Amino acid sequence: MFKLNLKIALRNIWNHKLTTLIKLIGLIVGLSTVVLLVAYVMFELSFDQHNVNVNEIYRLHSINSKDQKEEINLPSGLAEMLRDEVPEVNKTTMLHSHEVQVKVGENFFKEHLATTENTFFDIFTVPLVIGDSKNLLKEANTLIISEGFAKTAFPKGNAVGQLITLANYPNAYQVVGVMKDLPKASHFRADLITRTGLSKKLNWSGYSSIPQYIQLKKGVSPLVVEQRLKALYGKYKFPKTVKINLMPLSKIHLYSHTGSEMEANSDIKYIYIFSVVAFFILLIAIVNFINLTIAASIKRGKEIGVKKVMGASPRQLRVQFLSESYLYFILAALLALILTHDLIPYLGGKLGVEVSLSGMVNLKTALISLGIIVFAGFVAGLYPAIILSRLMPVKTLKGYTGHTSGKFGFKNILMIFQFCISAFLIICTLAIYTQLNFIRDKNLGFDKEQILVSSFTMFGENYANFKEELQRKADIKSLSLSSFNIGKSFGGSSSWTNDNDTTEYKSDHVYADLNFINTLNIQVVKGRAFSDKFGADMVDYDNVMGTVSSYEAYQKIIAQKPILLNEAAVKALNLTHPVDTVLNFGGLQGKVIGVVADFNGMSLHHKVNPLAINLSLNGMAGYLFVKTNSVNLSSTKAMIEELWKKYFPTIPSELTFLDTHLEQLYQSEMRLGSLFITFAGIAIFLCCIGLFGMVFFEVQQRTKEIAVRKVLGASIRDLLGLLNSSFIKLVILANLLIWPASYYLIREWLNGFYYRADLSYIPFVGALGISLVLTLVTVSLQAIKTIRKSPVKALKYE
Repeated sequence: MFKLNLKIALRNIWNHKLTTLIKLIGLIVGLSTVVLLVAYVMFELSFDQHNVNVNEIYRLHSINSKDQKEEINLPSGLAEMLRDEVPEVNKTTMLHSHEVQVKVGENFFKEHLATTENTFFDIFTVPLVIGDSKNLLKEANTLIISEGFAKTAFPKGNAVGQLITLANYPNAYQVVGVMKDLPKASHFRADLITRTGLSKKLNWSGYSSIPQYIQLKKGVSPLVVEQRLKALYGKYKFPKTVKINLMPLSKIHLYSHTGSEMEANSDIKYIYIFSVVAFFILLIAIVNFINLTIAASIKRGKEIGVKKVMGASPRQLRVQFLSESYLYFILAALLALILTHDLIPYLGGKLGVEVSLSGMVNLKTALISLGIIVFAGFVAGLYPAIILSRLMPVKTLKGYTGHTSGKFGFKNILMIFQFCISAFLIICTLAIYTQLNFIRDKNLGFDKEQILVSSFTMFGENYANFKEELQRKADIKSLSLSSFNIGKSFGGSSSWTNDNDTTEYKSDHVYADLNFINTLNIQVVKGRAFSDKFGADMVDYDNVMGTVSSYEAYQKIIAQKPILLNEAAVKALNLTHPVDTVLNFGGLQGKVIGVVADFNGMSLHHKVNPLAINLSLNGMAGYLFVKTNSVNLSSTKAMIEELWKKYFPTIPSELTFLDTHLEQLYQSEMRLGSLFITFAGIAIFLCCIGLFGMVFFEVQQRTKEIAVRKVLGASIRDLLGLLNSSFIKLVILANLLIWPASYYLIREWLNGFYYRADLSYIPFVGALGISLVLTLVTVSLQAIKTIRKSPVKALKYE
């Protein structure tokens, strides 16, 4: 029986080539997309799962009750204190990872350096290739490097014992061990590991901060540890506004979004979005298959009738149709897997993740994908099998198929569902790009055009000469040093009070030189900016301590230190006349000389926070800003890089354009928009493929009717209107049905931005217009062939 059903299925597939092609294209595209999305979702959910004790490892997070700001950089002795005071805590470690320039011989590399403790290897599963984890990192200036970096940096021999130089680190480091490469699905990266020198004594005042991890004993609830920790707040003088929470290691990548993450995390909401999109696209593919199978039964009605007359039971017919369905899905799945292999890198590029098929697809992913295909094949074949097996032989032999009734029949309901999904994806795509255009065009409060920015920590004579020569260039308007890493960090935060109010106010602060305001063209609304025309602005406050004989004299000088506030800080401090106000911070003072307009230094997801700009003539910086007036920006950049090589030959340049740098803040939104364009395109393509097939069978069924209307004087326009009208109504109805849900979901997404575009009617009307045009084109292209046929031939055929 199996061989017979297979033989019949293959014959039907071969004999109906157009139907087969349409079905296979729809299934291949649909299944490829679903497998890709399943692989991506499973990859995102697998982060940090390679650690053997993943369920017992937590990262310490603090939440400030005043502004609900979450932070992971905490006093360096906090985890150690927990291990001593809380018996449920088994092990602890400090860990921070950041990019660093590495010099090996004459070669430069940009790698990720992790500063940590020996206990790192007890908590995290990182196998060593060379060395013993218990004895490594005990000495200062030693490194453990990854296997991949060892092969790159030392291709000719053993890396152990070799010396490596790290940018901005005074001493050379000796390699003492080699470890396996960390999996890509890790919330931090580490190509090199060295020992941290931070104190393990807990001190909330003037502390050194670093992310910290703890491993609990088996079976211990994190809530128990949090409760025990609360009892210690008073003993260890925790700030009153601070609360410590435990973030599970397995949730960091999708649920943690602090401003201090070691790597850009994803978001669980995107996992939900892509899961729903995968489900919708799979449903479109199934609906297409069902509709086309039922529509194609017009040609197979007599075949079904003959089989029933010859004794075939409904069960045998259902098995036959299910066999055909599974054969389609097997063929489509095989071709989809081949296509998926080539598309995985494309998806990785869209998501900003370097992955391969082997990196994203494992046994679990393969089994889930296989289960989806088996289930989809069953669902897609079951309904047509039941419907077609119930047809009466007498009626089918006369050409009756039983599924043309009712404008709200099941076939039309399925098509409305398809159009709803397509319209939803188009609406979301248009809304995302509306917000991205709003971000691109918004005035941030400072210039972003014709400015180059680079990390910069080189001072002294070389910097002075570099600055002097650069300023002599005609293309250079101004340059400035600042701690301001636009979009990531201002440089720090402080608690402030003023002479008339003892209440503490927290604000971000920036250290900047005299040219900062002018270089970025930030508007001064009250008072003045920093200027070399004022004696108080020419004092090197960063190094004044060594020039005075007493702390009292130091305080007297610091009290004149110029400070600029933004408008948000003036409002937070409730200052009516801010200029000349003396502010207290950390036991020291500073004098407000001016107020600048609020500017968006961070992502537009967040509102402008209170900000203090502290004068620092050249220290406490970290970033160089160069304002140019050049028309040829590329040549100006090349000129600056040549000067860079001249004065800093051992440090590679990291110059980039500020507007490009700012775009990086919205990479997740840009990727989301790009993916939605892709998915909307796939959904539209699947709908058009299905619609093409439906129109093909609709026109075949109405060939005689069309011929009669032509004989009676109907024009081509009239006939196209007739055939398009029913589908146009379905498109309009589908759009109207999906608008409320689309509006709600887009509004929720936009609420993630403090500054956002107004949600107008344009995405909704745009989606309707796109849907109508594509439907008209698809229906008309297929219908025009039949309409142009001679009525005589059509009636003769009938």
